[in-house]
Amino acid sequence: MLAFQVLLMFVLAPLASTGALPTLTVDICRLALAAAAVILLSQNRWVTIAITVTFVVSVALTISLRSGSAVTIVELERFAALTAFDLAIAWAVANVAFGDGKVSAHRIMGAVILYLSIALVFANAYRVCALLLHGAFSGLDMEQGHFAGNTLYFSLSTLTTTGFGDIAPLHPLVRSIANLESVIGQLFPATLLARLVTLHAATEVAAAGKTATKK
Repeated sequence: MLAFQVLLMFVLAPLASTGALPTLTVDICRLALAAAAVILLSQNRWVTIAITVTFVVSVALTISLRSGSAVTIVELERFAALTAFDLAIAWAVANVAFGDGKVSAHRIMGAVILYLSIALVFANAYRVCALLLHGAFSGLDMEQGHFAGNTLYFSLSTLTTTGFGDIAPLHPLVRSIANLESVIGQLFPATLLARLVTLHAATEVAAAGKTATKK
């Protein structure tokens, strides 16, 4: 799942934004991500239904958007479906990563998936703000094909507090959302992710100690 997530965010989405790949490629990768989440993680029927339904709806709205429907309305509906899909994936991953049981390397990778999912959710929020709030950003190219890639780039820059400055929030609401994302981006690795790494290290040390004692 982590491989699909990284491929989607850092390879396929940027290439699709430049027109080097069809946007269908991104949808195929999202389908693989959804299938992996349903098969490997979801033990809850309602979470499985949520992942499946939100994926189907988002793809249907993408097709509708290409057909020339009312662009803004369909875009907003699509972003809502994508956000619901990303939240469903995050919920399924979080239940496993922070659930009961031994802390393994797979749980740590699950926490990384959750961290990247935060960037996806906030990217959708920025897209909605850009569509509804006039002058919400400076330097944001909203041309078809570049819009999704640019907002994802801004979201990742904010989450990691890199702040290149080429895209900047201007509207007070957008600035507040960006501040919230930057705070989450700092606290998540320093608390939740670090806690899992510490527990995993302690488990490995304990296992090594038992092995040495037996010898």
